[in-house]
Amino acid sequence: MKNSTPSIEERPTQENGSGTRAARVLVVEDERHIARFLEFILKKEGYEVTIAYDGEQALKVVDQCAPDAILLDMVLPGISGLDVLKRLRADRRHADRVIVVLSASLFGDLPAEVMEAGANTHCTKPIAPSDLLRKLAEFGVPPVIHQGAPASSVNDEVTHERAKS
Repeated sequence: MKNSTPSIEERPTQENGSGTRAARVLVVEDERHIARFLEFILKKEGYEVTIAYDGEQALKVVDQCAPDAILLDMVLPGISGLDVLKRLRADRRHADRVIVVLSASLFGDLPAEVMEAGANTHCTKPIAPSDLLRKLAEFGVPPVIHQGAPASSVNDEVTHERAKS
């Protein structure tokens, strides 16, 4: 059952004195039970999670939460996930963010289309928690980010990896 009243839930940044912080993930998913499941899995591993229940909210909150990665459903009310992806990639402030497309209906030309639009990778729902965590780690988004490491080195690797696909 879909949530008829869109809302957004943000968690405060978790930084500690050791030069590390929790990696931030924006979950864009209109089905509340799926969003909560993803939040549970990610928080259990140490990620900081923000949830947006539609594409418009995702575009509004992406600057506020400054996510290291975005888990983006394709089928959203209002602005589609594909349009959100294209808008994020067109904005140089978000061009290097890791974006993992999630959809229950990745068939036909859609996987190629989302990769062409700039997704780093795509997954078919339901996704096993271990697969999701592995994909985030593969693209340089482990649960803990070292503050001393230059962000561009991770982003350069991600951009290079996306260019190879």
